Amino acid sequence: MACMKKYKTSTIVAIVIAGFMVVIMVVQPFMAFFWGGNNNSNQIAQPTPTPDDRIPLSRLGKTIDHRFDSITDGLNMSPPGVIVARYINSEELKGTSMESLTYPQTIYGTNIVQGYLAVFGDGSRIELHQLNPRKFVPRYISITKYKDYPLLMRPERDANGNYMFSIMGDPCIMGPRDKVEETVDVIDDKNASNSYPYFRELLERVDLDAPVQMVAMYSPIARQYYDAMRAVDGQCERTITCIGVTENATARLNELAANTTDKIDCNVTFGEGDLNLTIVRITGDFNAVVDAKLY
Repeated sequence: MACMKKYKTSTIVAIVIAGFMVVIMVVQPFMAFFWGGNNNSNQIAQPTPTPDDRIPLSRLGKTIDHRFDSITDGLNMSPPGVIVARYINSEELKGTSMESLTYPQTIYGTNIVQGYLAVFGDGSRIELHQLNPRKFVPRYISITKYKDYPLLMRPERDANGNYMFSIMGDPCIMGPRDKVEETVDVIDDKNASNSYPYFRELLERVDLDAPVQMVAMYSPIARQYYDAMRAVDGQCERTITCIGVTENATARLNELAANTTDKIDCNVTFGEGDLNLTIVRITGDFNAVVDAKLY
């Protein structure tokens, strides 16, 4: 983690936002699981199973159980310190112009119908995934426990060199071990601090039913902003709601609004409500909407 701390928070946010938009917020496929005994030693490779070999989450024992319908629910499960987060409802994207944003099946060997990714100020991250059916392929996993939850060690490492871990359930948690355990602590203790209060003021003023949602703070766009995307009549509609929009972003938004094309249309409203919100509505061709540069 130390390697990330040399960067300013605004720099980390800018890098993360750029990364989200370049890959269009699609989760990269993960490596196979490890399956083993009751400890982290003697990991045993198993034959690659067929879909019929998926095991129910309930067979693991204790699993996570928490509401997971929007980015707000993800932030409520996240330890304090989230600076960027995004949520995707894959089921609502099927059959639309945004279907390419759906999650791959390679992570668990089954459908991920909802997913959430949160990045913290130190560069670490967690992911939350809702599976349907509630089964997964146990390829290569070793298991310990945390608070009676089976803690599955994964072979891949994050950008800081930490091994990734998972605790399964509704939703499944994935990330470095310390962040997974902190997330469990937040979920299990209703009085524990989480990351939602930092975004509450903004999220209470937006529509939270979009299938693709993103929030960020201290970014080159604004002090805080919420970005929602949905498919409408074969096109993509993107609504960005900002608190404290930056001068550079303001200039760029005015430029977008003044240069409507056949592929994209942009409308900007400044000074909305008691928070002086800046609200941006971009509609048009999916790729053009996603590629619209806001700063």
